[in-house]
Amino acid sequence: MPTKDSLSEAHISNEPVIVVGTGSIGMRHLRVFRDMLQLRSIAVPKRASRVAELKAEGYEAFPSLAEAVEAGGRLLVVASDSAEHLYDAEQGIALGCQAVLMEKPIAPTVAGTERLATVAQKIDGRIFVGCNLRFEAGIRRFRERLPEIGDIHHVRIEAQSFLPEWRPQRDYRSSYSASAEQGGVLRDLIHEVDYATWLFGRPSGVLAFLSNSGTLGIAAEESADLAWRTPSDATISLRLDYVTRPQRRVMTAFGPEGELSWNLPAHTVTLTSQTNSHVVEDTQQDRDSMMAAQATAFLRAAAGDPHQDLATLSDGIFAIALCDAARRSSSTGRMETICREDE
Repeated sequence: MPTKDSLSEAHISNEPVIVVGTGSIGMRHLRVFRDMLQLRSIAVPKRASRVAELKAEGYEAFPSLAEAVEAGGRLLVVASDSAEHLYDAEQGIALGCQAVLMEKPIAPTVAGTERLATVAQKIDGRIFVGCNLRFEAGIRRFRERLPEIGDIHHVRIEAQSFLPEWRPQRDYRSSYSASAEQGGVLRDLIHEVDYATWLFGRPSGVLAFLSNSGTLGIAAEESADLAWRTPSDATISLRLDYVTRPQRRVMTAFGPEGELSWNLPAHTVTLTSQTNSHVVEDTQQDRDSMMAAQATAFLRAAAGDPHQDLATLSDGIFAIALCDAARRSSSTGRMETICREDE
């Protein structure tokens, strides 16, 4: 577990961290940086009324990003709604922030991301994306064991859950997830798109089918089925939906020497070899520890020592471009090329 002492090592930034947006993910970032990494953490809520509440909870808080920077904040975490991500990141850089960690997706569509890629040059490209599953113990063990099943020919990924149970204290129909402009299961579960391309390479095109059955009464898509070929000619298939109980988040890779499965809810990695041996590993890890591992990687990157597994701005833009192509494919009924505005 990272500690304050470990942050004194070379190539680890100990600059104050600003978190814009204080919903559930923003509060987790604040808690991890302050309580686990023992760094000065500054909250900037989107509602001014939240400032007093946050101060009462012991957090340093300001009503504007400009005031947080003036108070000494130099690193920025963007945890606002997706539609505000680009603006918040660009504003932070303009005000003097030296590195940015943006929650996923970095924008609802790829439009406008080329401007952010240009702005990133002002801070030596130090914009990163919060794809925290890259730091989950099970998925990292899955990656380590992949060579044991030989050349991968197919990967099946399933991320299925029930949207009303995500945030029981809030009406899901009024959340960003329900919005066709900035929500939908494809954007919400863009983690799956990210780790699939991180592990197996970026495709050039995607075939997809998006659906809204009316089950949830929302404008955004409730389910998405995607398929593509990897650079090594393996096939990838994804099933993402908001309408399934119980929760399921699994990935299985198939090769000539066996199959390898990662199960996030069960915290297991299972290898079944051609000799019918069955090995199950416990990869239990709490979410704050996973977030702390990502936060430490961000602090290293902010100090000029980027962690090879930390998602880059390029990774974040590609994931959105893939989702945009999937939406086009669902409309046209054919495979669509993945186009990026930052290239």
